[in-house]
Amino acid sequence: MPLRTPSNRRLSLTALGVVLALAQTGCSSLGRPAPVPQVKQSQAVNQDQSVQATDTGLGAGAPVSPVVGQKSPQDEVLLASAPVTAMPEPRPLATGTDGVTPVESAAAPVGLLPGQGSSSQPVVEQKGAPAVDVIPVPLSVQVVQAPSAAPVPPARPTELLQPWEVIRGGPEGNFVTGVRELNFVRPIAVAARGNALFVMDAGQDMLLRYERATGRLTPVMNLNGVVTGDGADLYVARDLSFYIADTFGARVLQFDRKGRLLRTFSNPLNMTRPVSVTVDEASGRVFVADGVYDYILVFNSAGQLTASMGGRGDDPGEFLNITAMAQGPDGLYVTARVGQHIQVLGEDGQYTYSLPQEGIIFPTAIAVDQGNRVFVSDFSDSSIKVYEQGRLAGSVGQPGSGLGQFRHIADLWLDEGLLFVADSLNGRVQVMRVAPGTKGENNN
Repeated sequence: MPLRTPSNRRLSLTALGVVLALAQTGCSSLGRPAPVPQVKQSQAVNQDQSVQATDTGLGAGAPVSPVVGQKSPQDEVLLASAPVTAMPEPRPLATGTDGVTPVESAAAPVGLLPGQGSSSQPVVEQKGAPAVDVIPVPLSVQVVQAPSAAPVPPARPTELLQPWEVIRGGPEGNFVTGVRELNFVRPIAVAARGNALFVMDAGQDMLLRYERATGRLTPVMNLNGVVTGDGADLYVARDLSFYIADTFGARVLQFDRKGRLLRTFSNPLNMTRPVSVTVDEASGRVFVADGVYDYILVFNSAGQLTASMGGRGDDPGEFLNITAMAQGPDGLYVTARVGQHIQVLGEDGQYTYSLPQEGIIFPTAIAVDQGNRVFVSDFSDSSIKVYEQGRLAGSVGQPGSGLGQFRHIADLWLDEGLLFVADSLNGRVQVMRVAPGTKGENNN
C-alpha cells in the first residue's frame, strides 16, 4: 500500500463529499448496485440443524440459514467465499525400512482408514503406526455371489430371531467374602459354551464368567495390565481355554480355563493390530485378522506363523478395514468396513464368494451356524442382518434400550441354537433364539 500524502488525502475527502451528496438526493449516478451472485447450494441443510461457517471470510461461527431452499444474501456470500480444497493424490504404499515383506502377502503395510470405530467407542490411535492412506474403491468390482438353490422369501423379524433372555450381571462372591451384585458396564466381547457365558467388559477391565443355570457371576481375570487398552475379541475353546486379541499390544494371548497364560501369538513384522481371532480346534490353527495390513494370519498351535490370507485392496479376496471374522461351513467369513462388506475365503485362503452388499453399511460382528446362516451386526442402524442361502433374509433390531433393541452391537456368538449379542452401550448381553431350521452350533 502506498504511503498517504496531503494531496491524495484532499482528493479522497473531495470524492467522499460527492458520494454523500448524491446519496442524500437519491439521484445517484453510480448505477444500480451489482446483484449478489447466485450460487447453487449442493446440499440441503436439515431444518433442525444449525450450520456454522468455518475458515471463511465471514469468520468462524457465522450462522447459515437452516431453512431448506431459502438463502439469505449472507448465505450467498458465505458459499461464494468458501474455499475449495482439492483431494490429495493417494500416496504410494509404504514399505518396511528393514525390507522384510509380510508372510505370503503382497499387501504393503499402510495405515488405518478414516472412520474406523465409532463415536460411541473411539479408536485410540496407535503410536508408530504406518501412515494413513486412503485407497479409492472402484465402483465396478467383479465378485462372485453366494450360491443359492432357490430364492428365499422375506421373513418377518419374529421368524428370524426371538428375544430369549437379557443378562445384565449377577451376584458375585460367597458367604466368606460377602455377596454383592455385579453388573456389566460395557461388554465388548462374548463367547458361550453350554452353561458358561464369558463376557469381556471394557468398562471394568474384567473377563467375567456367567453361569446361566444359577445366574451367578464369577470374575475370571483382571485385564488391567494384561492387555493394552481394550481387548478386541474373545474366543473360548471347548475345553474352556480362551484367546484374547490384544489390539494395541499387537498380539493374541492364550489362557487356560483358570486364567493362566499359556502362549502368546505375535509377529512384529506382520501383526500390527489384531482385531479378531478364531481357532480351528480340529487342526489347532489360530486365525488372526489384522486391521492395518487387512489380511488374516495363520498360526500353528505352537505359536508359529505359517501363512497369510487375503490382503489390503478392493479386489475379490482383499479387504479394506477388517472388522470381524468367524468360521463357517464354507471357510472363513470376513467383514470389512469399506469395499466388499462380507466375503468368504476357503480353507486354502482363496476367495470363494461375497454376500450381497445391499442392506448393510457398517458391519461390526459376525456369526455363522452350521446351516450356513450368517448373522451380521450393522452399526449404522443397530440391527442384525440375517443371510440365508446367500441372500438377505431379513433384519432384526433397531436403536434403543428395549427388548430386541440395541446400542452398539460389539460382538456376536452362536451356541446351541442361541445367538448371544454384546449390547455394549446398554450394558447387557441379549440372548436371541435362532429360528428353527438352522443348526445353531458355534462356528466362531
